[in-house]
Amino acid sequence: MHGIRGVALLLAAFSSAVPLWPQEQTPRSKLLSNLSAQVAGATDEPRDSAQRELFADYLQYEAPYIATSLADPLSFIAFVTVSRVEPPEAGNFPYTRVTLHVDQLLRGASQQTELTAESRWAPPRHEDDQFPITDGALRGTAFDYTEPRVGNRFLVGYPFIDVDRGFAHIFGAIDLNNHGQAVLIPDVQRFLSIESAAGLSDFAPFVKALNDSVPWIRDLSAQRLVQSDACNNSSACELELLNSARRLSQSKKLGERWEALQWMQPIAPPVGECKTGADGVPTISDSSMRELLASALTDANLWIEDEAFRQIELFDSFHDAQPDECIVIFPSLRKFVRLPARELEGVTSTGILACTSAQANSD
Repeated sequence: MHGIRGVALLLAAFSSAVPLWPQEQTPRSKLLSNLSAQVAGATDEPRDSAQRELFADYLQYEAPYIATSLADPLSFIAFVTVSRVEPPEAGNFPYTRVTLHVDQLLRGASQQTELTAESRWAPPRHEDDQFPITDGALRGTAFDYTEPRVGNRFLVGYPFIDVDRGFAHIFGAIDLNNHGQAVLIPDVQRFLSIESAAGLSDFAPFVKALNDSVPWIRDLSAQRLVQSDACNNSSACELELLNSARRLSQSKKLGERWEALQWMQPIAPPVGECKTGADGVPTISDSSMRELLASALTDANLWIEDEAFRQIELFDSFHDAQPDECIVIFPSLRKFVRLPARELEGVTSTGILACTSAQANSD
């Protein structure tokens, strides 16, 4: 969930670390350093192969560039046309300034019909470059990948911030001049109709969408349910979500099994990481979810096994952690270390770190 692009964030998490080495290490800090050394010295070919296998299949599950904005119910979604293009000016603004005429709002209400946005498009440095690059970094929306020209049409998503001043921060976009992207419009409109039918308190439309044939629609629907107070207060809704995730976890398709774990990802972290329930913990966290995660520990794909191990240790830590306790997880070694947060001061680890808040878990 979190849009399929959440995969990139997850990959980054596998290299998380805490600062500096201590001058005198405690026994547990030595254990952390020993485990970190084992990870650093391990042969990664089996996991590299598992990663290639998983993400080759996972390409069909990619969400459109507009998904980030669709995930935020407060973001505007609108059809726009480029009406003016101002190239960068030395010393003033580094990016092309684009004026957008709002043709139709699909979500949100605003009197602004003309918006100013920045396009970070730049010509490719080499003929074989797939995307333009500026300052050594790729950018993430179709709005930036397309050379800005008067008459270009997009479906864009932008947050409410600065809209009253006539400025739009483009967080998601579909290039309507690109047929491969434009064919996604009916699915976007269908998701918005699901969202509209659900309103503020009816989770049933999102529950039904968990079985949608379009992966990113069911992913966004799962995300909404996890974040929904209405769903978190309904045992029937929680059961529907878990049953749908269980169905995906038993699929023969690698992408669907990974998808099930992505649905569970926001529920596994320790106290304080999530939005709803006591201490910020969703009430959906129960033994049924643990059973689902445990079933993935024997998956044929190592990347799925690693992610299941990471989540189940976070889940267990959340259920019985002491105040200010941390867990450092080494998925590839199937090991973890729990220790008070104070013992991590000055310690470096290649493991995945998570800590509880100062307030004890009351469950």
